[in-house]
Amino acid sequence: MTVEKVDTPNEVLSPRTVVSLAPGRAASGDTGTQVRPQTRRRRWLTLSFVFCVLLPITLGTLYYTLVASDRYVSGAGFAVRGLDGGGGIDVVGAFTGMASSGSTTSESYIVLKYLNSRDLLENIQTAFPFQEKYSASDVDFLSRLDPNLPIEDQVDYWNGVIATTFDSTSGIITFDVDAFQAKDAERMANLVLENTRALVNQLSESARRDSVRFAEAEVHRAEARLREVLQQVRTFRDQELSINPAASAQLQIELLASLKMQLVDLRSRIAALGRVDESSPAKINLQRKADALKAQIAEQTLGIAAPPGKENPDSPLTGLLATYEALEIEKTFAEQAYASALSSLEQARIDADRQQRYLAVYSYPSLPEDAIYPRRALNIFILSVVAISMWGIGVLVTYSVRDHIS
Repeated sequence: MTVEKVDTPNEVLSPRTVVSLAPGRAASGDTGTQVRPQTRRRRWLTLSFVFCVLLPITLGTLYYTLVASDRYVSGAGFAVRGLDGGGGIDVVGAFTGMASSGSTTSESYIVLKYLNSRDLLENIQTAFPFQEKYSASDVDFLSRLDPNLPIEDQVDYWNGVIATTFDSTSGIITFDVDAFQAKDAERMANLVLENTRALVNQLSESARRDSVRFAEAEVHRAEARLREVLQQVRTFRDQELSINPAASAQLQIELLASLKMQLVDLRSRIAALGRVDESSPAKINLQRKADALKAQIAEQTLGIAAPPGKENPDSPLTGLLATYEALEIEKTFAEQAYASALSSLEQARIDADRQQRYLAVYSYPSLPEDAIYPRRALNIFILSVVAISMWGIGVLVTYSVRDHIS
């Protein structure tokens, strides 16, 4: 390096540095240290763009255009409805997220869970070669199912096969099933719909049984009580040899009244013969008849009821009547309870039938004509945007950190 001093017109000397580089000699100092890092940064920036942007986009384009298998989609739409006229609209659930009692929202959420459950997958596998179809050799390696996976991983794979939606306002549920053959997609969708209908019917029948179970238990208890009372009445009649003790007592009372009327008549006739000699045959005959009636009346009276303060085991009519009347009262109550239980059971069955649930299908599975998945152009575009965005964010973060450190 040589430094020359050049005179200005005003003869004021100002030093000016003149840099001369010898041929084949590398630059040194500040200028040299600024060139090499910039070149290195450009090289790394280009390599990162190639590996982080161009390579993923190229691989993704090759996969979606040459490797990815076509997937056909078939599905259905339905809603859980009730015979009571209640639809899927649940105002409380729409604002609070909780299903109100009597609505079909809870059953709809159960159906949604069932569509992604292991139970549904196992039911489908019993009627459709699920593993064979989805692990075929002509399926691309990224979409292919490994047949050796445990059932939990197969359920995760199934959740990628089926897509569900639920509108909590209208109660409408839709699902789509994709397969690598059009007929397989239609068959799978039909199986899903059949199993869902069976689930709703099972839930409805279970709710119906639960609704009438208590009423049926009450009927059984009332029936058992009535049978027991009827058996007690039958046993009482067999032991006492009387079908209706009350009627027998009524006959005895009527007989006693007749005997008393006859005694009164005899006494009046004896009183009419009061001035006649006591040894008169007519008066003696009347007196004998009166005495016989008195003895018969006393006997009948003892047969109906014992004297106050005394127990007469030979005259059980009063006790029999008390026992029979208690049994009759118990029988009446048992019959009324049984009739009330039957009425409650009938009403419970009517209410259960009114609350029955069923699957209202408005869109049935159909045979797809074109494979709508994978959406190659859209997926390639999304991959490009994501790759460029991630690369740009990474470059910005790297430069920000470098500037902050320096």
